[in-house]
Amino acid sequence: MASVLFDTEMYMTGMHGGHASGKTSSFKRCFFLKNITEANIANILISAIQKRPSPSCYLHLLQGGGAIDDLSAEATAFGCRNWDFACVITGVWPRDQNGSEMARNAMQWVYNIANELLPICNEVYGADLGPDPRDASLALKAFGPNLERLARLKHDFDPRNVLAYACPLPKPAKKQKLIILVTGCSGAGKDYCADIWVSAIMKHSRGKFTARSVSISDATKREYARATGADLNQLLSNRAYKEQHRSALTKFLQDQVCRRPQLFAEHFQNVAESAAGFDVLFITGMRDKAPVAMFSHLVPGCRVLDIRIETSQTLRYIRQGLDHDDATFNQPAEVNKDIKAQPETLPYRPTYTFNNEGTGEEAADSFAKRHLLPFLHDNLQHLSTMVPTVPDFPRPGIMFLHVLNIAQQPGGLPLCTPLLQNHIDEALAPGTPSPASAIASCEAGGYVFASAVAAHLDIPLLLIRGAGKLPHPLASVVKSASHISFRGAGHAAEERSEMNCGVVGMGSSVVVVDDVFATGRTLCAVIRLLLRAGVCLEHVRVVVVAEFPVHVVANAGEFGSWDLGVDDWRCVISG
Repeated sequence: MASVLFDTEMYMTGMHGGHASGKTSSFKRCFFLKNITEANIANILISAIQKRPSPSCYLHLLQGGGAIDDLSAEATAFGCRNWDFACVITGVWPRDQNGSEMARNAMQWVYNIANELLPICNEVYGADLGPDPRDASLALKAFGPNLERLARLKHDFDPRNVLAYACPLPKPAKKQKLIILVTGCSGAGKDYCADIWVSAIMKHSRGKFTARSVSISDATKREYARATGADLNQLLSNRAYKEQHRSALTKFLQDQVCRRPQLFAEHFQNVAESAAGFDVLFITGMRDKAPVAMFSHLVPGCRVLDIRIETSQTLRYIRQGLDHDDATFNQPAEVNKDIKAQPETLPYRPTYTFNNEGTGEEAADSFAKRHLLPFLHDNLQHLSTMVPTVPDFPRPGIMFLHVLNIAQQPGGLPLCTPLLQNHIDEALAPGTPSPASAIASCEAGGYVFASAVAAHLDIPLLLIRGAGKLPHPLASVVKSASHISFRGAGHAAEERSEMNCGVVGMGSSVVVVDDVFATGRTLCAVIRLLLRAGVCLEHVRVVVVAEFPVHVVANAGEFGSWDLGVDDWRCVISG
């Protein structure tokens, strides 16, 4: 049956004397297209036929069918699953002309069409690609989201490039260890502080780490300058010139967002990708609420923090060149509003807040040494390597990060415990009972790390367990099932969590220690239990070993990190 199908396929038997005739040689490159009826794609294909060097050269369009996207892009190395048609560009010449100008013209025709289709195609078929330098740009679109993973496998298992004639994979990008979002009102000094922190990280790490600062608004300024003829250099470097265009810039951005609702996410990803070779990236100019929760899932494998710059209204006037109230009369309304408005009560809690009232660089430099450099410590990087990724566990479609594996590694708990304690010390506000009255944790994963911390600090461990496992008197709350449990068959949508009453009370300072923070369902239940037991919300802090931002953003508004209600919470690593 297979041979019958093979023989009836015109692509194999009906062209240029037949597949097995041995009369011709060919050179192919294949592109995956979503909609061939779009004018730009159709025009390229028609022009390709008109410009082909000989009648033997051709395009072959293969309809993919709907089954191509039944699997996720990450399920196989192929990765190219978002297309409707495969377009095979084929240059053909007589076999006795191998190496001749005719053969070279046919191959160049293929690459000419490839260069035209590359910017607008969805993906490229990788099996055709080889060592030709012209294939390097095509390979970047050959494996979808799997490109970086395959590049690292190539680097790890073939460091001497023995497989030199395989698809040309790029060198693996240097992992971006830390992305820091610098937010605040106009005139607060976001760019100024970010530049100081860039210098501080490179100086205090003695060149071990590289850092860069980028404004996310630069992309909008470039597009605005192209559309209006405004001076881009002035927009980027001259504050007075930028303020003159602020109203028009704001209107331009609003119109863009109406047409492209995902614009802010696109800008964030583009900025992150443009600085992939740096260890630390500071992004300024973000106005989004809860930016870490909104965007960190777009850069898996990177740790994302945010720093809110706070500055007095008077100082912001001065930095904007407005040193008395009357000076604002000649400014656009949007500028006046941004400058005059007192810092609002944020609907989320930034990772850090930096008071930028002073002059000079000393305060910002000290802030970087105390709060930012610890995120680059070798111990933290080593701890991350102890958390393996297990695909399709506990069921197909789930990528499981085995956080508890830390405890199974030699030196894992001794490495993790002081890191947790450092976060606890930072989380406790001045005047809070030190180090803490108690550690609280729920079964089962949290116990592994919480018991080690409680023993290290020599303070009680409050045990939170499922219904019926602790004697009375009890405080009890209903808890929604955790992310993985909730998705599993046979698990109740709601469970009950309990803890003993009387072990803590008013005035006690409690630190909740857990293994992971995903949707926040478990931590919300723990905090409600502590409140019922008499602990004040102001005295609750949260420290977790690992956070999974992709689940946080999926549940934002119901269980998002800014809805926990606690004044401070920290995580050691980010998954």
